[in-house]
Amino acid sequence: MTTGKNIQIIEANLNDSVHAKSFLKLTAAYMADEMGGAEAWTEDQKTRVLQDLKDMDCVLIFLAKVDGQYVGICTCFYAYSTFLAKPLLNIHDIYVEDSFRGYGIGKKLVQSIEDMATKKDCGKITLEVRKDNLNARDLYKSEGFTEALHSKLFWVKHC
Repeated sequence: MTTGKNIQIIEANLNDSVHAKSFLKLTAAYMADEMGGAEAWTEDQKTRVLQDLKDMDCVLIFLAKVDGQYVGICTCFYAYSTFLAKPLLNIHDIYVEDSFRGYGIGKKLVQSIEDMATKKDCGKITLEVRKDNLNARDLYKSEGFTEALHSKLFWVKHC
C-alpha cells in the first residue's frame, strides 16, 4: 500500500447494512486489539449495540474507507459542558486496522470529528487515551489535543 491511496471518511448510517456490518467488524477488531482489551460480543450483544446506537440521538460514527474497504472507525457521543454552556463531542472509540496504520487515516478521522464539532458549535472535544498507547497520544498531540489541565482518574462501576 502507498500513501497515495484515496481515503474517504463517511458518516455512518447504522440503518445501512454495509455500515452496520463495518461498525461491528471494526469495533470487534478494536476490542480484540491489545489497546482495546475487551471480550468479544455475543450475538445478542451485537444486535443490541446496533439497536441501542440507532435509537440514540447523541451518536456520531465515522467510517474510513480505502479502495472500497472499510478500514477505520470513530465512534463519538455528544454531551454537554455545563462549564462552557455548550455541547461537547467525546471520542469514545477510534481504531484503524493494523495493516492500514501510518497512512494518515487516524488523522483524517480526527479532522472529520473536529469539522463536525465546529459545525455543531461544540465547546470542546474530549477523549480518554491509555497511557501506554503512545501512537494514539502522538496522533492526538499532532492534532492539537493537550492533556487536561487537571488530569482525572477514570473510574468505573459495572451495573
